[in-house]
Amino acid sequence: MDATLLSKYDVAAPRYTSYPTVPYWSGDHNVANGWPLQVKDAFKADPQISLYLHLPFCESLCTYCGCNKHITKNHAVESPYIEALLQEWHMYLRILGKAPVIKELHLGGGTPTFFHPDNLRQLLDGILSEAIIPDNADFSFEAHPNSTSREHLQAL
Repeated sequence: MDATLLSKYDVAAPRYTSYPTVPYWSGDHNVANGWPLQVKDAFKADPQISLYLHLPFCESLCTYCGCNKHITKNHAVESPYIEALLQEWHMYLRILGKAPVIKELHLGGGTPTFFHPDNLRQLLDGILSEAIIPDNADFSFEAHPNSTSREHLQAL
């Protein structure tokens, strides 16, 4: 094995797309004023949206994981995190001005099933109750079998 390759690639790096995506980056990009208008304009052009909700907590580290995660056994982090996600969702709803059509929803992590099923229900109910869900919507979630129960699967 080539040690130079190991040292070259043994670095933390983003695994998912950065937001806003690269085509919207520019030196004169005014996030506070320009970004909400870009979101609204994109929504006018296509009222269907895709959501990725990052649930970054895990009780233990998987050796293969490249996700942005926080290892903890402190489940008191769940409710404040869910509340923050729902606050952000309501911010988007105000920007959009009407209920979006959610064509895709993905829960990733971390380990989404770190969260108690009741908290996952609260999150999903809070998002889905204020959106239009087409019959062909594509929903998915990441899970680890060691932290996923029947109740998790029923909630999701």
